[in-house]
Parts: sequence; structure tokens; C-alpha cells
Amino acid sequence: MGTLKRHHVWMGGAILVVLTLLSGCGSLGGRNAAPPNPVSQPPQQTAGPAPARETSAPRPYFYDFPDIPTPSELRLVSDESYTFQSGNQKAGLLTLRGRVDVNSVINFFQMALPKENWKPKGGFRYKRSVLIFEKAERSCIINLYEKLYYTYVEIYVAPSSGRI
Repeated sequence: MGTLKRHHVWMGGAILVVLTLLSGCGSLGGRNAAPPNPVSQPPQQTAGPAPARETSAPRPYFYDFPDIPTPSELRLVSDESYTFQSGNQKAGLLTLRGRVDVNSVINFFQMALPKENWKPKGGFRYKRSVLIFEKAERSCIINLYEKLYYTYVEIYVAPSSGRI
């Protein structure tokens, strides 16, 4: 009697699986159904101008140097940073880290520093990347590298020779 009951349960389960598969295949439309349109067009607006889009790009941070912007995704590693000031000259090292793509950080500095009147002087990319910028009174060397989970950015700022 127990074998007969197991047989009925097994058959009921098999029928349920077959019915589920058939109902799913039936919704596909069969051989003569038209294929779905892969390109859907949004409805056209007929009246009024297009609504203005508000874009709020992250604003850069300016830590100890007011003319060196840094990406907002990077955070200061204060244990590995220091600044020195003598008169109106400031020098130092800022170490930052964040979970960002190193190439996007390189692109950020290549776009943002010239807007602050820094002149690109050179650099190199790949395992460790370095960007070199210069102003009349200071130099800025940016060292970028990746470690486990984080991209690190070291920003060295020093006065030009004879300025201290």
C-alpha cells in the first residue's frame, strides 16, 4: 500500500512539472507568432519644451591646497599625510584612497588641474602611474597605484627651487 501511494505522488509531481512547462511554452506564441519588436520608441512629446535635466556631478574636494582638487570618491589617509608651511609657502604630501578606477582618477587630474592653472609636464601610466604638474612657484607630483580593494593617490606638493 505504501508503494502505491509513492507511485501516485511521483505521477502527480511529474504531471505538475509537465503542465508547468507546457503553460510556459504556450505563452511564447508558437511558430506563426510575430517576433517582439527589439526597438521600442518612447512616446513623442508634442507640446512645450523638453524638461530641464538637473545633473549634480560630485564636487571635488580641496584638502590642504586650495588649488588642487581631488575626486570626491577619495578619502584622506591622515596617518600617511603631512603638510609644512613657512610663510606663505605650503608643501606636503596628501595620501588619499578610494574604491575607484585608477584611469578615471588620472583623467580627473588631467582635466581638473589645468583649470587651476597647473601646467602638465609629463608622467607615465600602468602598474604605477605618475602625473607631473607645475606652476611658477610650485610643483605637484601625483603618484597613483592600486592595492587590494583600493586605489591610492599620493599628491606631493613642493615649492620650486629657492622658494623656502
